[in-house]
Amino acid sequence: MPGFEFCETMAGSFHLVESPADERPMSFTIRARSRGLRKFLRRPEVEIEGEIDAEGFADHRYLSGRLGLDVARTGTLPYAFEFTANDGRRCAFAGRKTLRAGDLLSSMTVLPGVLVTDGGAVIGEALLRFDLRSDLLRFLRSFRTTR
Repeated sequence: MPGFEFCETMAGSFHLVESPADERPMSFTIRARSRGLRKFLRRPEVEIEGEIDAEGFADHRYLSGRLGLDVARTGTLPYAFEFTANDGRRCAFAGRKTLRAGDLLSSMTVLPGVLVTDGGAVIGEALLRFDLRSDLLRFLRSFRTTR
């Protein structure tokens, strides 16, 4: 059964816990893919892969993970992906858009998250946004059915 895919870019800033005043640019671009509509309906999440660019920490690094899309049941869009930092450490990003009916536009476009080590220790915080003006049309055009 066919599935679907789409691409998304989120951009903003991050800081490491050890230097909270040192805000640096961060972005990621992902391609999200379902593995068939039937499987997606049973478990509404998609696999993601792409690139993270966190200045001086993970410059243009490959990422892979999952994006939860069970908005009706959970009211959230959880993002979770792994990558290798510039120093060779395995790290992960965990973020969650929490949808609010009274503020749907902002809650759909703002993604707070944390950077963690492979052991789960929080090493950074991030605040990313989806830019409606420059990215919405590209995002909508990226939706495709897949086999």
